[in-house]
Amino acid sequence: MTRSLTTAVKNELATNDIRPVHLITIGFSSPVNITDCSFPLTSSVSGSSVTYTASAFIMGLSNFSEEVDITKTTLNLGLSGADQTFISTALNENVVNDSVTIHRGFLNDSNALIADPFLLYQGTIDTFEISEKGQDSNIIFKIVSHWADFDKTNGRKTNNTSQQRFFSSDVGMDFSSETVQDIKWGRA
Repeated sequence: MTRSLTTAVKNELATNDIRPVHLITIGFSSPVNITDCSFPLTSSVSGSSVTYTASAFIMGLSNFSEEVDITKTTLNLGLSGADQTFISTALNENVVNDSVTIHRGFLNDSNALIADPFLLYQGTIDTFEISEKGQDSNIIFKIVSHWADFDKTNGRKTNNTSQQRFFSSDVGMDFSSETVQDIKWGRA
């Protein structure tokens, strides 16, 4: 991904006092704008002024690599669901394929956001995993780049109606809507 950094960002990176922050937008039915900064930030990264709420629920972002070739990349976004907000949303809405945009910005010595944070990662939610232990509950969203569906064959669905259309005697998809196990199809 080609990045052009503004002069202000380049100047901040040249100092020894680098304070990075992430500005995360999750495209739920009611979009969520959060930051890992300890106070709310306002930025115009999407063309209009957006306020990113300080969130103690961000557990972290996984490492990811950028490739020169066209490849599917993934990133994991971990959120604590201590107040059940994110877990409730994931379970009650169809969040798969919701967009996620992550920008990286920098704070100056006055704790002000330097103009024009750059796009770090953009993709869609592929899957999510919920874990609960005692009083802790967490959710990890697996986010994939837009190349994830590059090899996908359009027109077929994993439901009984689509299967019957092509193979009328095959009953293998009769209960596909009731399974909770993730069935892997196609290439690994």
